[in-house]
Amino acid sequence: MRTVFAGLAAAMLMAGPAAAQELDFGVWCADIARFSSERCLEERPEDKAAYDRYAKSVNGFEAEKMRKDEAQRILNERVNRMGDVTQDQTRDNSLGR
Repeated sequence: MRTVFAGLAAAMLMAGPAAAQELDFGVWCADIARFSSERCLEERPEDKAAYDRYAKSVNGFEAEKMRKDEAQRILNERVNRMGDVTQDQTRDNSLGR
């Protein structure tokens, strides 16, 4: 089940933000946990707890990915603003190093 979880978590990250919110308990129960339809309809407390842990984990992955993407965007923006820098424009050269 961990392999399925990791694979789905990665796929959901690629799907975009809030993907875990779109995956409700019924879908998780039937497609991810692969429980019987009868068990899914029961909505057992332990199954709900497992789903909540799953959703929390996926949301954590999404939040981390969004932070990394934003940091990369900022870095790219800074680099793109620099343009062509010659040796005499660098900080080290202006300090006489």
